[in-house]
Amino acid sequence: MAEYSLETKPSKSLRKRLTERGPMVLYGILFAACLAVGIGFHFQQWSSQVPLSTTLFLLYSAVTTVGFGSLWLFLRRYYRLRQDSPAKTLWSLLITGFILISLAAITSRIGRIDAPGLDLGLGFDLNTGIALTFPTIVKMVVISVLLILFAFLLLNRFQGLVLVKRSKTSQRNWNVMLFSMTLTAALTLMNTPGAGQSQWQNMALAVSVVFMVVNSFRLSWIVFLSFKEKLATIGLCLVFATFLILAFGIAQFSSDLFVIGGSGFLQHFFVPLATFVEQASLFGILYCSTAFLSLLFHLPTSGDYEQRAGERATMHSLAHLVGQVFDAETLFATIASAPVEAGSADASWLVMPDPSSGSLRHHVVSSHNISPDRISELVDSALLVDEMTAQGDPLIIREAPADHRLNVRPGDQMGSLLVVPLIARDELIGALFASKAVVSGFERDDVETISIFAAQASVAIDNARLFEQQVEKERLARELSIAREVQRKLLPQSVPQLPGLSMAASSISAQEVGGDYYDFVQLENDRYGVIIGDVSGKGTSAAFYMAEMRGIFQSVSRLAATPSIFLHHANMALAQTLDRNVFISAIYMIVDLKNETLDIARAGHCPAAAVRLSGESRFLRTKGLGLGLDRGDLFLKSLEEERINLEPGDVFVLYTDGVVESRNPEGEEFGYDRLLVTIDENRHEDADGIHSAVLSDLKNFMGNEVYDDDMTLVVLKWHGLPLEALSPPVQSMEESK
Repeated sequence: MAEYSLETKPSKSLRKRLTERGPMVLYGILFAACLAVGIGFHFQQWSSQVPLSTTLFLLYSAVTTVGFGSLWLFLRRYYRLRQDSPAKTLWSLLITGFILISLAAITSRIGRIDAPGLDLGLGFDLNTGIALTFPTIVKMVVISVLLILFAFLLLNRFQGLVLVKRSKTSQRNWNVMLFSMTLTAALTLMNTPGAGQSQWQNMALAVSVVFMVVNSFRLSWIVFLSFKEKLATIGLCLVFATFLILAFGIAQFSSDLFVIGGSGFLQHFFVPLATFVEQASLFGILYCSTAFLSLLFHLPTSGDYEQRAGERATMHSLAHLVGQVFDAETLFATIASAPVEAGSADASWLVMPDPSSGSLRHHVVSSHNISPDRISELVDSALLVDEMTAQGDPLIIREAPADHRLNVRPGDQMGSLLVVPLIARDELIGALFASKAVVSGFERDDVETISIFAAQASVAIDNARLFEQQVEKERLARELSIAREVQRKLLPQSVPQLPGLSMAASSISAQEVGGDYYDFVQLENDRYGVIIGDVSGKGTSAAFYMAEMRGIFQSVSRLAATPSIFLHHANMALAQTLDRNVFISAIYMIVDLKNETLDIARAGHCPAAAVRLSGESRFLRTKGLGLGLDRGDLFLKSLEEERINLEPGDVFVLYTDGVVESRNPEGEEFGYDRLLVTIDENRHEDADGIHSAVLSDLKNFMGNEVYDDDMTLVVLKWHGLPLEALSPPVQSMEESK
């Protein structure tokens, strides 16, 4: 079943085609059926040689009207979706008409009867209008169908021309013309072949002619033609108008030149259709005549229109550049070619400064129809840009060979020159040059057009620069994000868990990366080193020195017995790499768990805060220079070391200046005293509790979590050694023996 459904179910496109063509097939079948029935009426009349009764004639009229109405709807639906050019419309209609009229002309010359008493030699009885022979009926039907088909084709194809740039008024005028033509034809229903027009018929015909004239002036499609297309269309209109006159016998002298007796056969076939065809041919002649005259008058303006078309295409191209093109070479090449592509110049080039080379002097970045070397020979572009900037308006040189600022001679194909500024956000970013081979070649509209190009180009260049900056910003952000992650991994991922000592630490960078540093290291079984440091400055450079400090700490700390010795060796190592304007402040302490002591040394860093359980609090202000400030012996001589005997409840807080120098909205600093008070109030908490309390108080003080400087906080609290660590191990009886 699946295979059957796939093979038999029409595709979507097939269903769409069937939906569109279904009514056309129905119209075609209805036309053929009605035409066959109408021919039957003529054969019945011929065989009986008796004119149709009024009832049969009305029935014949209804069948014929429905049949050819179906043909009209068939053609209208067929041409509804076609979008041919005017020249193609006229050419294809002329070829189709020539074929149809030629067939009608050949048919009119077969079996012609010229005898007295006949209706104009067409083969109809002069009194009754009944066909005398079987071939006469065939000729009448063939010639009539061919002429009517051509008239219908003419109106359907010309409708597309009349309704170019349509409006409600133009659509209404066209519909009124068709209605008045149909009404005029309907009023001739009871006329006999060759009879004259009544007063009402003439009035209806006059209305039709008025609207034919109105619609004949709907020639908007002419302005879109190029010069060559206008020349070709002039010839087509002239040939087409002549062809219509010859084909339909509008002029008395031409009635037998093409289709012999065409109008007579149409009259005997169906008088209203004959009237409609005559009106259609009249409209065709009027429209081709007005189009011919209008094309002649538009020929001198073809060059201006083509230039405007080039300007519109160039504007479209530049508008595309504004939002989508960010490649510099493509952008510059398109801008440089804009005046030439629009037909406003013979050669053009774009000049811009090159900040990457360290020079703001303008130079040629792209040119069109002239080489950069040739430009350098003839024009000092930078000098002209300076003059244009000074005067504040586009610079026009009307006679280039006579201007002392240019090295142009007669015959250099540069008769006049125009310089237009490129300004983005009130900044001159370049200039667009355009030249013509003729003297005084730039008119006011040329200057305005090229100025518009320059304005669009300025926006495009500015957008490209902003896009480039955004791409660079995103690239740096990705790299800084990677650097931040790397730096985060350089810091301890957790604090050591030591007997009798609790610790808590955190570090927050003011930017993506920072220069604050803290770390822990196990020196011996019972001795641990703790360091905190701050590189002067912030950002990427501080982060690099911070990473270097970590490497020194991890390698040198295990070889140094005291904090002073470590800081001395660290200063010697850093002195080889630190810039003269960079230093590192640091505090290094060694905690001896077994002997319950703490040794501390300070290298120009913020003093450590110390609070005892009793409430005694102070800052440990040991002396010392920052790392990198002195490359000689002064650093070691300035260092001062302090040993503290630990007591249960002792709290030590190490921090960077980002903590005490943080400010509230009023500009007040957090300060050392507030820090010491916060530690004292929370001294009964463990290290985590004190750490959280300090950060919470700092956040409430600042009113936000945005730090102006890197902020690092390390808290140590001595709880005292547990009993099992103080008591000697108990030996078993077997071990004592």
